[in-house]
Amino acid sequence: MLRKTQKAAARRTGAAARDKQQPAAERAGSWHLARTETERRLSEFEFRLERLAQAYYRWKAACLAAVCDVPLTGDDVAVLNVVRMGDEPKRLSEIGQLLNRVDVPNLQYATRKLVKAGLIETEGSSSRKETRYRATERGYTVTEAYASLRAATLPPMLEALDGWADKAEAAGSHLELVSSLYTQAAQVAITRRHQP
Repeated sequence: MLRKTQKAAARRTGAAARDKQQPAAERAGSWHLARTETERRLSEFEFRLERLAQAYYRWKAACLAAVCDVPLTGDDVAVLNVVRMGDEPKRLSEIGQLLNRVDVPNLQYATRKLVKAGLIETEGSSSRKETRYRATERGYTVTEAYASLRAATLPPMLEALDGWADKAEAAGSHLELVSSLYTQAAQVAITRRHQP
């Protein structure tokens, strides 16, 4: 029995020594996006951002589902709230700019879905570029109910967090900066797309 324990300990020690010698990309549990310390930190940040985005979009869909019987995704809810924002009709290009989205076909799909649900309507020219979207009376009622449920749910939770307001302001500014870096990096990636 003692011999088996000694052999097992020797195997563990040898495996630990081998792990220390291997570069990060070859260690168990590491992967291609985290080859350096900076890439590891970036990957951790991106996964947190991804989880935040998914939780946020899931929350928006759940909040709307609580006040409206139309099944909408978080993306659809974002479009609905942007159309309602300021109570001014908006072109599809304006909606895309406000949401920092360039996926026009998906935005068109969302607006068609919202029109069909009776939450928004079109006005103006028959030209696709000139068409504007605005909230219908039902859309106004639904977005007001959404805002009320949101106000009753999230702010009390956030106010219970120590230093929430200052941290949110700092994080918001930082996220805006990082967003512009991702935009810049995307432009660089596009210019290198077909280069050898």
